[in-house]
Amino acid sequence: MLKELRIKNYAIIDELSIDFKAGLNILTGETGAGKSIIIESLGLILGERASDESIRSGEDSAAVEAVYDISKIKNIKEKLSESGIETENNELIIRRQISRSGKNRSYINNSAVNLSLLKDIGDMLVDIHGQHEHQTLLHPENHSIVLDLFGNILPLREKCRENYSNLQNLQREVNELINKERERVQKIDLLNFQKEEIDKAELNTDEDEELKREKNLIQNAERLHRYATESYDILYSSEGSVTEKLNTVITAIGELSRIDSSTEKILNDGREVLFQIEDLASRIRDYSDKIEFNPNRLSEIDDRLAEITALKRKYGANIEDILNYRKKIDEDLEILSKSQERMDRLTTEIEKLKKEMEDTLMKLAREREKASDRFESMIEKELKELKMEKVRFKVEFFYEEDDSSFIKYKGKPVKFFPEGIGKIEFFFSPNIGEDLKPLSKIASGGELSRVMLSIKNILTNKDSIPVLIFDEVDAGIGGGVAEVVGEKLKKVSKGRQVFCITHLPQIASRADTHFQIAKKTSNGRTITSIKELKGEERVEEIARMAGGKIITDTVRRHAEEMIMKGDKIN
Repeated sequence: MLKELRIKNYAIIDELSIDFKAGLNILTGETGAGKSIIIESLGLILGERASDESIRSGEDSAAVEAVYDISKIKNIKEKLSESGIETENNELIIRRQISRSGKNRSYINNSAVNLSLLKDIGDMLVDIHGQHEHQTLLHPENHSIVLDLFGNILPLREKCRENYSNLQNLQREVNELINKERERVQKIDLLNFQKEEIDKAELNTDEDEELKREKNLIQNAERLHRYATESYDILYSSEGSVTEKLNTVITAIGELSRIDSSTEKILNDGREVLFQIEDLASRIRDYSDKIEFNPNRLSEIDDRLAEITALKRKYGANIEDILNYRKKIDEDLEILSKSQERMDRLTTEIEKLKKEMEDTLMKLAREREKASDRFESMIEKELKELKMEKVRFKVEFFYEEDDSSFIKYKGKPVKFFPEGIGKIEFFFSPNIGEDLKPLSKIASGGELSRVMLSIKNILTNKDSIPVLIFDEVDAGIGGGVAEVVGEKLKKVSKGRQVFCITHLPQIASRADTHFQIAKKTSNGRTITSIKELKGEERVEEIARMAGGKIITDTVRRHAEEMIMKGDKIN
């Protein structure tokens, strides 16, 4: 429900704040007073495109703000939450700012939003019918929604949309797998080649470092042998070697110990040193015997290091990295091998989903055609009550053949869409002798409003949009039909909020809340004002609408009677 509308510097409106109520809200006033401007400003809140030409002359910006009670609107909180907008106390505040600089802004509960989201939310809040762009019936794609709502088959429609989306996703995944098949085969071939190359090398951790050490020894074999031989000779084999001299020393110490027993430990220590030097010389000799300069082995090492270096360039900075990459090859090959398994599963899922889709689409199509007969007759009945006695109304179904489609209807393959098979459009003929033509192309604003009023009357308690606005619903009617329109508006307003701009007292007298729009001149500027009429003020306004400039007591009494009659309508 629209609780409050605030307008500032929009068209001829200086500053306006209006508190609205539930039920039927009627807006009346002289031509040009600004009634339609209020509807236009509400259109901004619903996501209509803004123009700086709408900004009040002499001002740099304009603003429109609306406060809604959303406690009874299905799914709107979820929609807002998806966009990161939270609500408190079931209240929604939408604000639109227009600037001559072009820096226009839109806000929902103080969160900046784009026009697309604003329009999506607006479509859940308000439906405007009349001379403005926001007309549901001017868009044939909306006709199927109306019929599905009437036939209580929206769940089937939603199931079709869900199935369609799922099929698109599955087919997209299949196409991706097909497009990547060549790439997948090439990748498998490459990985197998890399796997064979690494396995053939039979790498060991730190093998390259060990090879480098061995290479260093072979390259320095002559020097190593020379140093070892020199060391052995000095220690043991040459004349005057360390061991020879040490033996002489030990012999001398032995003579000492025979004279002085206190030197016996020195003698023992000397013998131990001799033993250690002889052991050292022996080890040096063994080391020297093992030293070998092997050009063939050096060539083998160089070849092996070159092989390892080549693998490092391809697969990692060191042998450990190469071996880790080898493990990853196995993991990647396992994943790639499962692509065909995934393709088989997807094919099975698609076939199952196609069967489910066909069943659902066929059921939806049958239910729609069954509902269309009742819908046509009820719309014609409603319109005839609105003095369109010769009207004809028809729901047309267009099934486009498509040889590539797996959906068959009445024996022929047909194209299908998220919302079902075929297209639905309302056809209309207001007068005898005129052919049925698309409603969206031939109906006038007044006729459209009356058709919509009929639809809303039929769909009472089915349509979830809580606010309806009728502009031009009284175009081309008067007298008894105006009373019928008023009664139908009253009926539609039960359980929802309805706004209607009218010039007819028969309709205005049905209001639950009556607002008068007026304009006046102040300080050389035209200003639009609005006020809620009650009691005598309302009687005067109804009388003005009924009697023109000269309002007699008779006209006033007639106005009172119309108001009393309107108040009695349940």
